[in-house]
Amino acid sequence: ISELQSFIEPLKTGKIPDFNFEAKAFSDIISISESMGQIIKSLKDASIFATEIGNGNFDYEYRPVSEHDELGNALILLRDNLSKAQKEEIQRRSEDKIREWTNSGIAKFSDILRQSAKDISELSNVVIKELVNYLQANQGGVFVLNDENKDSHFLQLTASYAYSKERKKKKTFFLGEGLIGTCAVEKATIYMTEIPEDYISITSGLGGANPRSLLIAPLKHEETVLGVLEIASFNKLEKYQIEFVEKIAESIASTISITKINERTAK
Repeated sequence: ISELQSFIEPLKTGKIPDFNFEAKAFSDIISISESMGQIIKSLKDASIFATEIGNGNFDYEYRPVSEHDELGNALILLRDNLSKAQKEEIQRRSEDKIREWTNSGIAKFSDILRQSAKDISELSNVVIKELVNYLQANQGGVFVLNDENKDSHFLQLTASYAYSKERKKKKTFFLGEGLIGTCAVEKATIYMTEIPEDYISITSGLGGANPRSLLIAPLKHEETVLGVLEIASFNKLEKYQIEFVEKIAESIASTISITKINERTAK
């Protein structure tokens, strides 16, 4: 008993000894010795687990000795709470970053629209170039509704960015024709990640390749479609990017409406 007591004495100061005590006495002492060995092992395991938690390793494998293990269960609860807090912090930072990106974009395009509102062609060129770059996409086009002839309305390509020669050949779409015309009729955004082989190709220094994503958004002002935006990218667009384009599209449509009125007044 004296030898066992001296061996476990460090536990009073919080130090966990390496348990290599070998009882050579009565069965009761052997039983106490074995129980103490299990206690010391569980304390060591808990200590290692606490260290891993402190280092941010929340995936470290650890199991309490039993459902009555107060220390072990407390550490599990601590791990879960810290892991949850970390995930919430990452989520918050991500949301802040998206919010900042969106607000900066809205301010940027507000300036662009204000400065380019005199001419639809100039407006279209600046908008599509800046929008494709802001989204880190690859190419795009602006199709504005031509309603000069009351009997024949169609969408006309007024500007493009990085379109191939083949893509530029198709400059007009009637309402309901193709994806561009369908978007105008349905007044709803079309987003695709599986794009027909012959629909569009992105040309680069390495040749031509199909985009991984295609976004077609209506330029809608007071439920009236004044045009369509088309953006193709090698990257898949995130939900917040699509929502941003839809928001910007409303501002573009409003500016186009004002510009058209001014042009007609001038004529």
